[in-house]
Amino acid sequence: MTARIAVTGIGAVTPAGRGADALWQATLSGRSRVRRIDRFDPAPYRCQVAGQADDFDAREVLPARLVKKTDRFTHLALAAVQDALADAGLTIGTDVAPERIGVMVGNVLGGWEFAERELRDLWTGGVREVSPYQATAWFPAAPQGNICIRHNIRGRARTFVCDRASGAYAIVHAAQTIARGQADVVLAGGTEQPLSPYAWLCCQTGAFLTGLGNRDPQRAYRPFDRGHGGTVLGEGSVFLVLERYDHAVARGATVLGEIAGWALNTDGYMPYYTSEPYGQTLSRAVTGALRHAGVDTPELGAVFADGSGVPREDSSEAAALRTALDGAAVPVTAVKSVVGHLMGAATPADVAVALRALAEGTVPAVTNLDTPAPGFELDFVTGTARTRTGMRSAAVVARGLGGVNACLVLTR
Repeated sequence: MTARIAVTGIGAVTPAGRGADALWQATLSGRSRVRRIDRFDPAPYRCQVAGQADDFDAREVLPARLVKKTDRFTHLALAAVQDALADAGLTIGTDVAPERIGVMVGNVLGGWEFAERELRDLWTGGVREVSPYQATAWFPAAPQGNICIRHNIRGRARTFVCDRASGAYAIVHAAQTIARGQADVVLAGGTEQPLSPYAWLCCQTGAFLTGLGNRDPQRAYRPFDRGHGGTVLGEGSVFLVLERYDHAVARGATVLGEIAGWALNTDGYMPYYTSEPYGQTLSRAVTGALRHAGVDTPELGAVFADGSGVPREDSSEAAALRTALDGAAVPVTAVKSVVGHLMGAATPADVAVALRALAEGTVPAVTNLDTPAPGFELDFVTGTARTRTGMRSAAVVARGLGGVNACLVLTR
């Protein structure tokens, strides 16, 4: 790596509320924000619960015309980016030239709330009833384009669709872009809004949503627990301001932490599995990221696991971490069960929490992990948060269907 990569700002809109502090406090509390879906009738679906960002009203943040011609997943992203720039104290055109700032976005589903509405209008009223913005509102790159337009960003911009590892790929590519001297600042994150009938059906047919917990939503998502039965999704957006370290120091920015290392790989095992049964390839991603960061395993402060709650995925991830950690006493947590798995925004949310954990010297507990499933011999943080004084580094793991693996190493 040719440059140090600083994180200087975080913006978050999640079921915990607006802001990185709301996400951190919700994670520390251990109280799940998952509840029964009320955006549409969930009764016909196997999974009827989700994390909803109900406190977010796009009309309070964005111009009415922009809200009308874009989908909610774009609204969430625009709000998160606005907050991330404010948190970083960064003004485009003053602190960084428009040509030297980029945008990297992770997303999975696109804007199906908008698309479904227009398709209903097509079948019931004909082609003249369809919004002229249909073509530009639904596709996964819509947030990327709108972010660039709204903030006059002229640098590199890309959208990554890598299932639930999409946000991780966005962050890695952002860090690589800065390290190669192709930008001074990159907005990196993800956004997701799965709460529409067709989008939810797509997720259900993916066979990773839980059918358990509909009667007790806050207990539905159980990463690594013997009662795990699948993932619970959530809506939201989280963006980070990544910045060349010396650029951040020169403008007097507060550095929240660094992206010190990363690794990506793919299992090539089965298209509808996240990894092979024993997680060999995922373990290589973890060890590769640690090697890239120059962090020895015994020095690692914590692992923020993917923790999907899907039994076969939890099993292979636990095996991968056992191999990668090689007996080192490293606390392992998974924080997605508080707000739901945010898919494209999941890894950016995990990174936001992990950076705060490093700053506070505190590792949050895994919500709903009462008894680890048999064979999961890891040092899971359960019950309450664990004090970890002097913690200097943390690893964040991400995975997606088709065997897409990623690991990021963060340092103070």
